[in-house]
Amino acid sequence: MLPGLIAGHYSYEDCHIDLHRLCNQAGVQFIHSTVERINPDSRTIYSTQFPPFNYDLLSLNIGSRPAIEDIEGANSFGSAIKPVKNFFNNWVKWIESHFASKQKQHFVVVGGGAAGVEVLLAMQYRLQNSTPINAVFTLICTDQTPLTSHNQAVQKFFRQYLQSRNIKIIKNSHVTSIDKYQLHLNDGTLIQYDFTVWTIHAGAHPWPATSGLQCDESGFIEVDQYLRSLSHPNIFAAGDCAAFTPRLLPKAGVFAVREGPILYKNLNASLMQQPLAPFKPQKHFLSLLTTGERHAVASRNFIFLQGKWVWYWKNYIDKTFMQHFKP
Repeated sequence: MLPGLIAGHYSYEDCHIDLHRLCNQAGVQFIHSTVERINPDSRTIYSTQFPPFNYDLLSLNIGSRPAIEDIEGANSFGSAIKPVKNFFNNWVKWIESHFASKQKQHFVVVGGGAAGVEVLLAMQYRLQNSTPINAVFTLICTDQTPLTSHNQAVQKFFRQYLQSRNIKIIKNSHVTSIDKYQLHLNDGTLIQYDFTVWTIHAGAHPWPATSGLQCDESGFIEVDQYLRSLSHPNIFAAGDCAAFTPRLLPKAGVFAVREGPILYKNLNASLMQQPLAPFKPQKHFLSLLTTGERHAVASRNFIFLQGKWVWYWKNYIDKTFMQHFKP
């Protein structure tokens, strides 16, 4: 629902779960802190704002973040799409501080996947329909075309749609560094920006690997078919932070959602010393990509559908899912 939040179709409350209240209702202790590391041998968790504490079973569901470590200056300039709260706060503050600006503003989105395309179009929609800000947009992608993980019909639609929205696409390029005013590309091109968004491929948080968990070469926690750590069987991991070793899985929310019930079963089964249930991921999954306005594209394998009705279908799915977590 993030593109809809950026575009102004949803409120912050529409697409966020009050985790503290949810935990209270479930009888779960909620600790608001950041994990720095764990010691899997002593089964100890170390966090920034809470004394160390121990666990018997541990489930890690910490997600991912844009892999910007190799881009010089990226931790100081630009806004990473995750954590979402930080990005959204930066976005709202930027609009407020530039609302009366008469100068043309240059927006650059780095990353040609679904996140980059959807976020860019949502930002453009919001600025054009709710503000007087004069903005131009550029999309930078490392491939020959945006959305390379989708079928050719989807790719063609979005190429034409982006062109119709006067959005510049820079292909076969990647950012090597960024300073206060410019992005530096691998071919020497310099791009002026006023607001840059990082939506490049998913990167791992560093502390699981430095804590001694077995991780893949990218730093994601390697798990078996039961979502259990290969090196520490009392630790589970799901969602983007996990590397599912039976089969390589894309970093997509649909897998995190579908792993949830299996994770629940296996944590309970571990406590009761019962057999674990395997996670059986689907080969193809439905993607619903928004275009800024209340319009969307459905993509699955070779399927391509588009229209306002697709947006309302997606809206129904999203709101129904969120309703499960409302009081």
